[in-house]
Amino acid sequence: MLKRIRRDQIRSGMFIHAIEGSWFSHPFMKAGFLLTEADDVAALRTSRADAVVIDTERGVDVDQPPKAVPVAAEAAVEEVTAEAIARQAATAAEDAPPEATVVPLHTPGPAPSATEPADGPCSLAEEFGRASRIAENAKLVMTELYDQARLGRIVEAEMLVPLVDEIAASIARNQSALTSILRLKSKDEYTYVHSVAVAALMINLGREVGGFDRDSLRDAGVAGLLHDIGKMAMPAEVLGKPGDLTSAEYSIMKTHTERGHHLLSQSRDVPEMAFDVCLHHHERINGTGYPKRLKGSQITLVARMGAVCDVYDALTSNRPYKEAWVPNMALKTMFGSRGHFDPDILTAFIRSVGIYPVGTVVRLRSEHLAVVTDVNPADLTRPVVRIFFSIAKQTSIAPQDVNLLTDAVGDAIVSSENPEDWGLQGWEGRWGVLAA
Repeated sequence: MLKRIRRDQIRSGMFIHAIEGSWFSHPFMKAGFLLTEADDVAALRTSRADAVVIDTERGVDVDQPPKAVPVAAEAAVEEVTAEAIARQAATAAEDAPPEATVVPLHTPGPAPSATEPADGPCSLAEEFGRASRIAENAKLVMTELYDQARLGRIVEAEMLVPLVDEIAASIARNQSALTSILRLKSKDEYTYVHSVAVAALMINLGREVGGFDRDSLRDAGVAGLLHDIGKMAMPAEVLGKPGDLTSAEYSIMKTHTERGHHLLSQSRDVPEMAFDVCLHHHERINGTGYPKRLKGSQITLVARMGAVCDVYDALTSNRPYKEAWVPNMALKTMFGSRGHFDPDILTAFIRSVGIYPVGTVVRLRSEHLAVVTDVNPADLTRPVVRIFFSIAKQTSIAPQDVNLLTDAVGDAIVSSENPEDWGLQGWEGRWGVLAA
């Protein structure tokens, strides 16, 4: 039986089914575990989680005394691995197609060829320069848009269409170039570039899910650009606070969805998808989200997509109060957080970006560092990489491209890595050179 309890009721021996609140309000990567350590009990009690949902059939209840639980019992909790994610992502379309379980805003139509640019698909190296220019232009557009919103002026959504069309065209040429560039945003530009990244991820995910025509993909992109517009109504000391928010500050921050929806209601040419994603991108499938605590099929397709894209980019970005997670870690965490996301949408998202997204630094079994340059749809755990650093010699080497699916003889990814942990400062510049 599932039971929602307060933080001060938490005790050893409980099975933590879900942790309510912001992704950044507690130190746990995922729910679905048996609480056995005193330090973990203390961490949950002192966290900023709204509440905790326990499973009394798999652990003790509130009115039961605390008891020691054998550490071996934790083995019953499924470990989330890259291979497990890959297996689910590879079979999700056959087992449970997204269209069967989501509620779309618009009746989907066939995707016309007009969504593809005239110059057709191209390699990462060919698209990298164009994508970089689009990213720089997008920063300027969103900075101006947010500055206008901060002053209380209406949003001219139609002015965003050319930018969305550029983003869509870049993704159609190469689905990874722009998203990998946008993931390298600095802490100072997070507020502006996050919305651009979510727009790109929404378009990319819409292409993977299917059923979106050109206009619907465009609306999904505009929705991504506008999903956090309500943050411009947040007090600056709360929005840019470098440390943890207090409970009162977090309550203020949670109002950004409704404030954004109100701002859009006073604006012009805003697509219905943008209203929906702005208001509901923090809802959760299990009904523990906000602002309306919608559950299951009450949440539309685009809002479910927005939730996945928003959290993924937030987890993989440097922010004033946290360092970025490597993409693989973010995907594992999201994959293991039952009840937060629509599982079909999440697996479609993983297929669209890969287990090791382009731009991820990985450590190989051969004791080299490499950067992922392409995804192998046939096996998401074995992408194409560009080797550039010898761990044994602690020095850069001439770049070498290796397809881990077809060309690697016994080599494989051991782990994803944070570039800064290896002294790779200014990774954005280095990544651009390697991608060229």
